[in-house]
Amino acid sequence: MPASKLRNLAIAVAIAGGLFAALIYAEATLPGLDFGPTKFVLPTVLGTGLFTGLNALARNRRMPVANDARKAELLAFPPRAGAGWVVVMRDKKDAARSIGFDVSVDGAVIAQLMPKRFTMMALPAGTHRLFADIPGAPGPSAVAPLDIAVAQGAVMIFAIRTSMGLFRTSPRLDPVADTPEARAMLARMRLVEPDAARP
Repeated sequence: MPASKLRNLAIAVAIAGGLFAALIYAEATLPGLDFGPTKFVLPTVLGTGLFTGLNALARNRRMPVANDARKAELLAFPPRAGAGWVVVMRDKKDAARSIGFDVSVDGAVIAQLMPKRFTMMALPAGTHRLFADIPGAPGPSAVAPLDIAVAQGAVMIFAIRTSMGLFRTSPRLDPVADTPEARAMLARMRLVEPDAARP
């Protein structure tokens, strides 16, 4: 196990163990108090959630952010021959605010988004597969794949939204109408430049 995971495990175990000790102590010193199975379940849930969260935070990385001139240039959606524009953003309805989400197109990661950030790319007309996921998240339910049909000259906007579970956060990609309000929202966000390997 990598050193970072061992450190995160030690933190989670220490906090969960401290909670368990506090519950046992409270039971022993307060007459009639009995937490029952809660004294075992609560520290386990807390420790597991904390370990998962710390691992997710460790995968956040710095991404290049465009300046205002570059952002304005791209938000004019200049025509590209045989291509359409695809935008992926994180808005205020995103629950996992401290975790970076990887955005992938056709199996290649092109950007990582934190809240109030977006990325955009010109994709060749045709069908493409769009993903948003938490790096290293276990299981297929941690990923939201979406097949999209890109038309020449089209502007397609998607927002990363999340569903919170007991042990994991599952992202999905919700279509957003290309309206003046949506474009104004993008103008207030920071633009993460996609990987240079993409168009």
